[in-house]
Amino acid sequence: MASIGIESMKQPSTPEEVMALHKILRSDPQRYLRIVNNWIDENPRNPHFYFERHWGWMKIGEPRRALDDLNKVIELDPEPVAFRSRGEIYRHLGEYERALEDFSRGETFDPKQWKNDVFGVYYQADTYARLGNEAGALACCAQLPVDFWTPGIHGAPSGGKAEIADKLRRIAAGAQRKRT
Repeated sequence: MASIGIESMKQPSTPEEVMALHKILRSDPQRYLRIVNNWIDENPRNPHFYFERHWGWMKIGEPRRALDDLNKVIELDPEPVAFRSRGEIYRHLGEYERALEDFSRGETFDPKQWKNDVFGVYYQADTYARLGNEAGALACCAQLPVDFWTPGIHGAPSGGKAEIADKLRRIAAGAQRKRT
């Protein structure tokens, strides 16, 4: 039972409830964190609550706290999306080698799920490019569906598969120039 003064909201069970929760995340991340913290207090062994909370930490600019929550998710119930998400945060922090380690773990853990979740491969390609590894970036890009298109998410290249490949080449070349 939630204490008086603690934000209360039941865990969403319908698409509409999930949407309502994520509207709170976008409009009032502190409230969102209070809600999810309450869920964690009530059930600290539920990995989904820590996964939810990592979004709140990222929204308020606390990526290290988001990493802590994703570490807890992986401890409780490792799955590819947790590794991809943690890799995304490492990528956000510029810790590209660690990001690639997590992307690789996610892929190894469940190759079929990894391939179906094209954004893992997309971020993996961008991360290779940022390390100056054009071959790795293009190998990942080649795994994207032919009709893949994105507006560019979290600083990764936008466009269709061919446009993304061109941008990855430029990113990798720029990273190589910085190293020399």
